[in-house]
Amino acid sequence: MSSTFSNVDKAATHTIPIEIFGVSFTIRTDEDEDYIHALVSELKERLSKVSGQMKVVDPLKLSLITNLLTLDEMHQKSGQKEKAQVSKDYEAGNLLDSLDKRLGELGL
Repeated sequence: MSSTFSNVDKAATHTIPIEIFGVSFTIRTDEDEDYIHALVSELKERLSKVSGQMKVVDPLKLSLITNLLTLDEMHQKSGQKEKAQVSKDYEAGNLLDSLDKRLGELGL
């Protein structure tokens, strides 16, 4: 997502008003407005879920905890992808070794 902090073409951007926990602000972006609103909805859902589970009422603490949990989730998913790739690479290596051995046995 591009924001006012990036060097995007000003003609391609638009502003979108956002409100979270009573804090209102606008962002300038080149992203689709529906996409941004979907992100805001997901964030609000995550904040609400964490607030209910941990009984945190301070908006700043709640935001920080939610961000930490989201980052943890992202890192765990990334680690799972890396493990799956290593497994696939290992299986591919074994398959190639088997093929080489069999081709050698056939004199090819």
